[in-house]
Amino acid sequence: MSNRKRVSLYIMNIVDIISLLIAFSIAFEIRKILPSQPFVTRDFIFYGYTLQRFPYMPLLFVTLISYFLINFLFLYSEEYLSRNVSQELLATLKMIVLVVVVDIIILYLTKTGERYSRIFMLIFFVTAYFICFILREAVKKFYIPRYKNSNASEKMVVVCKKNQAEEVLVRLNAIIDWRFHITGFVITDEDCKGEYIQNIPVISNFGDAIDNIQKEEVDSIFLTSGDIANQEEWVSHFQSLGKTVHIDLPEFYLSDTKRMQDMLGECAVVSYLPEIPMRGRSRVIKRSLDVVLSLILLPFVLLVILVVSILTKLFLKGPVLVTRVRVGMNGRRFNQYRFRVYRMDAAQRKAAGKSPYTALGRFLSLTHLDGLPQILNILVGDMSFVGPRAPSLPYFIENPRELRYLCAKPGLTGTWCTDRHVNRTEKDRYLNNWSLGLDVQIVFIMIIRYITFRSARTHQQIWEREELDYIQEYLAFRKPLDYDRTAYVHPMSVGRYVYYFFKRAFDIVGSLLGIILLSPLLLILMVAVMADDGGNPFYGHHRIGKNGKRITVYKFRSMRRDAGDLEKILTPEQLEQYRTEFKIDNDPRITKVGNFIRRSSLDELPQLFNILAGDLSIVGPRPIVEKETKIYGRDVAKLLSVKPGLTGYWQAYARNNATYESGERQKMEMYYIDHQSLWLDIKILFRTVKSVSKEEGAQ
Repeated sequence: MSNRKRVSLYIMNIVDIISLLIAFSIAFEIRKILPSQPFVTRDFIFYGYTLQRFPYMPLLFVTLISYFLINFLFLYSEEYLSRNVSQELLATLKMIVLVVVVDIIILYLTKTGERYSRIFMLIFFVTAYFICFILREAVKKFYIPRYKNSNASEKMVVVCKKNQAEEVLVRLNAIIDWRFHITGFVITDEDCKGEYIQNIPVISNFGDAIDNIQKEEVDSIFLTSGDIANQEEWVSHFQSLGKTVHIDLPEFYLSDTKRMQDMLGECAVVSYLPEIPMRGRSRVIKRSLDVVLSLILLPFVLLVILVVSILTKLFLKGPVLVTRVRVGMNGRRFNQYRFRVYRMDAAQRKAAGKSPYTALGRFLSLTHLDGLPQILNILVGDMSFVGPRAPSLPYFIENPRELRYLCAKPGLTGTWCTDRHVNRTEKDRYLNNWSLGLDVQIVFIMIIRYITFRSARTHQQIWEREELDYIQEYLAFRKPLDYDRTAYVHPMSVGRYVYYFFKRAFDIVGSLLGIILLSPLLLILMVAVMADDGGNPFYGHHRIGKNGKRITVYKFRSMRRDAGDLEKILTPEQLEQYRTEFKIDNDPRITKVGNFIRRSSLDELPQLFNILAGDLSIVGPRPIVEKETKIYGRDVAKLLSVKPGLTGYWQAYARNNATYESGERQKMEMYYIDHQSLWLDIKILFRTVKSVSKEEGAQ
């Protein structure tokens, strides 16, 4: 905090405390002359009691504590002495309202609210508002002129051309700045000594300026750039005399965005920052709070996701979550998560005039729990709890100026949630004036709106259209792979049915135990992947499952975020290997953490959720991508006759040592299908543990 802000804050604190003390005394005297009311305790009722000052002193103490608390959280960045009257009215109201809210919370938690008269409290805070505003304005009217004329203020001489003098005065006085007082002019192009410009004397012409300034009581000199050829001599001379030299820089006004002076090497520069920057310290504080709060909420979020997933699987069809591409901080793309609220035939129902919502979806939408999975976006760093709205990719492409608002992470909520038409000024206000207090205010307002069902469903039409599009994409994705199913018929018998029953039971029990017991490790790996290069720690890849069903297999991300740009990252030889094997030796796209989790096969752990959902089994052939089905030819029908697995015969006994090119991988997958049994599955599990521990065939 600068000295200017610190002094302004201290003066405001003193004025506010005095105002609260005066308001308390006035409210007490007013309450005394009002008709008395019965004083109720748990056991007795007293009539006609005399109001005593001492029992009310704890309320005054609580009010002062509340003031210091909100001052620390919300008011520390305010510049009291620079505000005009209208700004002061709003600032005073903000302070009083916050004090009242904190007072009410403290009295409720301590169960002492019944001790104090509500009429007294109403009189107290209304009186405090008016007294505080009047005293604040009175102190400014009294303090600023006297400070400017006192020895404590900075006495400044302006050096400029005569035709620039009035313009310089307008610019210097455009904003209330109580730190300096202009005591004279030095005119560089005329001899005007003895004249006055807006009641400020011209103390010298240019030729005698140095000598005349030394005779004056001057603390600083303001130079207009370009008017003085020997600026270096002036700066050096007056610095040696203990005076400050301010140089007006025309380059500073090339843009009206945020700017600052800086040193790059030995080059003095004016740096033009993004149009609405957020300071580094603010980013650190905001991100720290996001991580802490999202970790606190994570167990509840996972519980809700589990419950919604079970209900969706039992009573509804289709996906649990809807994922849509959003544009985040600095234009980075990410997948935003929400619970699905529409039926799978929502488009037809809307056309028929029926409700497109599922019963569960209607509840999630009304309670705003449909956006709860976005806590996962916050945890991985794609979003924040409060921030600007994350635009969709088409909207961002059509409106590139939105990038200026993406210097901060998009929010789960924000000022855009309170109104359907948030203008640019409101967005600027949030990003330019971010504080912990502002975020708390926005969250508090949104909680009240949610509780009272008054929150605006901002951009509802966009969300509806996106969910309908997602459902259509999902239905297209769920269309099974087209292949010759008659090429292989999987033999079934009573023993085979019993085997599959126990295999599925083992999958459910094993995956549940794995998720519960390995949850600390899952969390550690999530954090490690995020810390390595940022971004989402999970990676979903489309694979082909049993009977050609298209599934999404999840893994911990082990590659760089730009891994999809193959032409940029890979050599021609590596590109050729990728096209034939779908793998690369010494893959340059793999991160440091990714290399470790791949070699140890820890990147596969999220597939426990695929096993629980029934898309995978613990033991089975490796799930393949659609391109790989061509390698198997007619044998693809045999491969897809069984459920793919987290591990299998090929992974356990060869891993990456058996390739498609040699044909060994295909043979090993076919061998497992021909010899499936409970005993073979157990052998594969033990062999997998040995193979992983020794990193045999790891890549």
